[in-house]
Amino acid sequence: MGLPSHGREYMVSEKASSNSDWQRGIEEGWINPVADVSTLAVIRGHLSKSPNAALQTPGWPDNVKAIRFPRSAIHERGKLEIGYEVVEDDGAVYLEWIRLLI
Repeated sequence: MGLPSHGREYMVSEKASSNSDWQRGIEEGWINPVADVSTLAVIRGHLSKSPNAALQTPGWPDNVKAIRFPRSAIHERGKLEIGYEVVEDDGAVYLEWIRLLI
């Protein structure tokens, strides 16, 4: 687990690219617009308190991370990945992308 934010709460917001990925996922059927909204809310809450909890990915900048989670219960396999950037000076987390991992 990464370092907690020591009581600091980060603002979490989606970039246009993340919103676009979300819409594409709904259209293509790999995002459930009902169940995955709740999952996204939990992830946003987690990232607001522990933005550095995800492991560092080799080759990525230190402030860019990704969190993976299982697809909704209606799908048998696969995970979704949300990539995000932590901007310490702003106390912000920006969701950059959402993609399907098979």
